[in-house]
Amino acid sequence: MPTPSNNYKPFLTYLTPGDYMKLKKFSAKSKTSMTQIIREAVTARISGGNAYVSGFNAGLQEAIDAVNAMKHAQMRFPSGKSFAELVSDELIVRQMKEQKDATDGKQEPVSGV
Repeated sequence: MPTPSNNYKPFLTYLTPGDYMKLKKFSAKSKTSMTQIIREAVTARISGGNAYVSGFNAGLQEAIDAVNAMKHAQMRFPSGKSFAELVSDELIVRQMKEQKDATDGKQEPVSGV
């Protein structure tokens, strides 16, 4: 077994048996070591411009736009707000925000919930 490079620090984690098997199969299929896949996942998770956050928020925005476009959602309640406004307000608070990582100044996702 080759000696690890000085460029890496050891780290131990536990996976569920199911996740371990999925990782092992993905590793074999992609011809990439399991450790490299884990390193890439960590990098993707903590780097700025997170695609997951962008996609999640884009989906919420599409839902908000669809609700606001519905004619029947424009009915108003005694409070003065429309059904569309009430639903949109609830969706907006669920948007994920990017937060600066204190260690390197990069952005990381933060749930609005």
